[in-house]
Amino acid sequence: MEEATFVAWLQKEGQPVNAGDLLFSVETDKAVQEIEALDSGVLHLLPDCPQPGSIIKVGDVIGYLLQPGESAAEGITGPVAPVPKPEVKPNTEEVVPVEAVTANPVPPPHKIEGPPVTPRAAQRAMAAGLDLRAIKGSGRGGRIRESDVIEAAERAPSGPIAQTFIAVPTVSGPSGTEIPITSLRRTIADRMHRSKSVTAPVTLTARVDATVMAKLRADWKAASHHEMLPSYSDMIMKLASGALLKHPALNARWEETRIVQPDSVNIGLAVDTPEGLLVPVVRDVQTLTLGYLAKKTAELVARARQRRLSAEELRGGTFTISSLGGMGVDLFTPIINHPECAVLGIGRIVREPVAVNEAVVLRDRMWLSLTFDHRVVDGAPAARFFETLGRAVEDPLAWLVA
Repeated sequence: MEEATFVAWLQKEGQPVNAGDLLFSVETDKAVQEIEALDSGVLHLLPDCPQPGSIIKVGDVIGYLLQPGESAAEGITGPVAPVPKPEVKPNTEEVVPVEAVTANPVPPPHKIEGPPVTPRAAQRAMAAGLDLRAIKGSGRGGRIRESDVIEAAERAPSGPIAQTFIAVPTVSGPSGTEIPITSLRRTIADRMHRSKSVTAPVTLTARVDATVMAKLRADWKAASHHEMLPSYSDMIMKLASGALLKHPALNARWEETRIVQPDSVNIGLAVDTPEGLLVPVVRDVQTLTLGYLAKKTAELVARARQRRLSAEELRGGTFTISSLGGMGVDLFTPIINHPECAVLGIGRIVREPVAVNEAVVLRDRMWLSLTFDHRVVDGAPAARFFETLGRAVEDPLAWLVA
């Protein structure tokens, strides 16, 4: 982490603060965290202290805790080392081949011989619709300069465009509403991009019979009155915890130098919120009853949508579940929540005719999708876990009461 979004001061200027009191809150890594004071003193805010929405960097001084009679200047014990920024070396001599500057500015996959051209000349030529192959360069080694392009543009025919010139149509961008990129959306984008770039994802799909599971939930709903009713995601989370204990290779994390298989099953549940996707983690799912699990997930989902999750509740997952069945989706390809090994996608339950013992009957069926990281586990162990989970969904009672 290098920076965070400042949310609010929780204490006022000049107010006495004790060690352990909450000083301010920041939004970091998908969570809003309240930061405690490590010492006691009187809060003194700087004139340019951060306001809600400000970006603060690690190492920034935003205020002081002063002792009686101490001034802010006396409170400074030394400079705070800033976060080092990567060195960017200027490149003013960049040259690209003429043939690489065409109506389609995608560079070729191999080096193309030809007279060099400066970036400014290439940009002006493309804007004017000039073919650089028809321009003679006056620079060293035949390099085409911006002045060469300007001179060629002045000599361009005013009538029908010659073969050596390319017409570049002017295309206006679409109008619409601009949506600012929030820190949460940027975090989601970074995580998704990292997952796709560093994992070797493979997706398995299977259609399973959910008739017994659907009947169990309907019976519980009829008898529950005002008690918390487990969702299908809760039921499958509990079933998945049992299957992961039998196949621990899927309950793993890629830790760069090692693969870790934790003893506990910590399952993340993807939650849709107005600000974006959050994945709170339910810990030790294998030890929880289904009723307690339902209450726990309901609490986490509610606090996720209120942005009241702690950073700890978003970390340490070993497996993730994402359900789009409630939105009418049958089948999709979920993205691995790196550094976890696998993610399970849950589709909707549909009643449809199925051939059973030479007869056609109505059954409740659903699609499941398992995306796993082939760097961590091979296809056969992943398929065996998926088969175990499918059998658990089709005959869930013994798994759910454990």
